[in-house]
Amino acid sequence: MNRVLLGALTTFAALLLALPAGAAACEPEGGEDTGPLVSETVLTPTSLPWEGGSVVAKARVEDDCGIQQVYAEGSSTGGTYFAFQLLPFEVIDGNTAIYKGEFTAGPNYEEWEVGYQVTVSAWDTNGAYGEAYAGEVSVAGLPAFDEAPYVSGADVTPRYVGTEGGWVTISADVSDTRSVAGAFAIVTLPDATVQEVRLEPVSYSHFVGYYRAPANFGSPAKSYSVQAYGEDDAGQQATESAGTFRVAGRPGPLSAVIERSGSIGNVTVGKTATRIVTVHNGNAAGAKWIKASLSVTGSSFSLRNSVGGKIDIAIGPGETRLFWLDFKPLALGPATGSLSLSRIDGAQPPTVLSLSGKGIPPAS
Repeated sequence: MNRVLLGALTTFAALLLALPAGAAACEPEGGEDTGPLVSETVLTPTSLPWEGGSVVAKARVEDDCGIQQVYAEGSSTGGTYFAFQLLPFEVIDGNTAIYKGEFTAGPNYEEWEVGYQVTVSAWDTNGAYGEAYAGEVSVAGLPAFDEAPYVSGADVTPRYVGTEGGWVTISADVSDTRSVAGAFAIVTLPDATVQEVRLEPVSYSHFVGYYRAPANFGSPAKSYSVQAYGEDDAGQQATESAGTFRVAGRPGPLSAVIERSGSIGNVTVGKTATRIVTVHNGNAAGAKWIKASLSVTGSSFSLRNSVGGKIDIAIGPGETRLFWLDFKPLALGPATGSLSLSRIDGAQPPTVLSLSGKGIPPAS
C-alpha cells in the first residue's frame, strides 16, 4: 500500500480512537468536570494587505472526558461578527489534540486599518466549557490613489556647443499630488551609451543640472539627446524629452583644445597658472602623419619646451599629444594672447584659440 495513504489512514484512525463519537457523559477524575483546557492558541498571519486573505487559527485542547466540539468566534473593529469550526489535525495523546480552522478576512476598502479579534471555545462530552483568546489579525487600509509625477518644460541649453565641448544646462519642472522624491536626466551620447545627470531643486518644482560635453575631434557635428525624469515618493517615474544638443565638428583632422578654455581668469602677479593643450590627429589608421607647429602670442603666455614660442610636432593618425600652456602675468590688469596650430602642408586652415587672463596683486 502507498506509504502516504497508509500514514493518512493511521492518523485518521488515531483521531477516531482518541475522540468520542458521541456526546455520552463520562465521570471526570476527582468527580468534578472543569471543562476543556484551551492553550497554545495562535493566529497566522497576524497582518494582511488591504485585499484581505485566509487566516488559520490553531489551539491545543485537553480534556479527560473527550472533546465534543471546538469553535472560534471573532469580531472586527468594523462591526462584523463571525464563527467557524476547528477540527482536530494532530493527536497528542488520548486526552489532547491540536485543532485547526480557517476563516477569510475580506478586503478593507477603508483608508484605515481593520482588526479581527478571535477567541477559541471548546466543549467536552459533558457539556463543560473552556476558552482562550487566540489573538488579533490586522488588515491594512486601502492605499490612497497616487498618480505618477508630472514632468513639463524639459529643456537643454545651449543647443549648439563649440568643437571644444563645454557645459550645457538641463532643466525641468516636476510636480506630484503627494511628494517629489527627486529628478534626473539621461543623456544619450553619440555612441549610444548613456550618462545620468542629477537635477537639483532650485525652487518648489523647478530642477536644474549640468553636463559637460567632451570635445569633438571629428569633422561632423555630434548629437546628444536628453530625457528628463521625475520620481515621486512611491517610486513612480514620469519623463519628458528635453530635445538634443550638438557639439560642432572640426574643419580638418588636426585639432587643438585648451583644458577649461583659454579664459584663465585671475592669477597673482609672479605666479603661474597652467592649462593642458590637447592636439589630436583625427585621421583613421593607415593615413599619413601630419607635421604641424604649435605657437603662442602674448607676453604673459608661453608653451613649455618651446623654442621662440613655437613647438614643431609630427603626429600620427588617431594619435593625441598633450602640451602645457603657462600664464604668468607680468603686471596688474588684463592680458591677452592666442594659441595657433598650423599644418606645415597648409591642407587645412590654422586653428587659432584666444587666450586671456588677469594679473592681480598678492593677498595682503
